[in-house]
Amino acid sequence: MSKPMMKCGHTANATYNDGKPCCIICLGIDPGATQIANTMPDLTYRMARCGYCGDTTPSSTNLPFFEYKPKGKYDSYYCGCGGWD
Repeated sequence: MSKPMMKCGHTANATYNDGKPCCIICLGIDPGATQIANTMPDLTYRMARCGYCGDTTPSSTNLPFFEYKPKGKYDSYYCGCGGWD
């Protein structure tokens, strides 16, 4: 089951107010962080790049901290290269 896409461009990576999905990265900065997007992006043939080490993988809403970047060559995610603490 894929995570919901938030209007900020990230997939939901946290919850608030009794389990409502949100993007903790954009919470308090972008009002879209608490709003589920009306449609899911077509990720066919898209690649995501880790923002820290540059590793690439096929784009998926199940990637950790995934962010859809429709105007960019790559979407963004975090591969865990720096640890999870």
